[in-house]
Amino acid sequence: MKTSDVTFEYPILGISGDNDLWGFHDYRQLTTCGRRTLRDDMQRDMELVDAGGRRWKVTGICRLGRSRSLLPWLFWSLLAGSTYSVEQDLEPLEPLTLDEVKDRVCSAMKAHPEFWCDDPESEAELSQRIRKVRRVKKIAGIDDVLGLDTFEPY
Repeated sequence: MKTSDVTFEYPILGISGDNDLWGFHDYRQLTTCGRRTLRDDMQRDMELVDAGGRRWKVTGICRLGRSRSLLPWLFWSLLAGSTYSVEQDLEPLEPLTLDEVKDRVCSAMKAHPEFWCDDPESEAELSQRIRKVRRVKKIAGIDDVLGLDTFEPY
């Protein structure tokens, strides 16, 4: 199955194989990435969880071409680096409940406190961020609380 075959409920939460967290607000964000993402195969084994709790594993990624027409692509490439349109190969997985998603997100935050805290050694700061995640009432609220990044700049 490909990303183009799925009707996602946005935003989508991405949990990469190395426990990094990503957020995608629309199809374009989900299917746009930078050169490093392709070179390092950064999306392989990432799990995608849509706002309804449905879940997929990224088993492969295929570069489709530039993310913009030539002139805008050249302009943005000079400023921020090249971006490409991609399509992911997906394997459907069992859906997750809100509590299961929160558990996964909190585990990822604990695995990489340097991504979530000004002072990665501060347990109080990390605990405060985790409490905010635990209080969300829907999966879409996790991205609102954390302000997750996309693969576009990478």
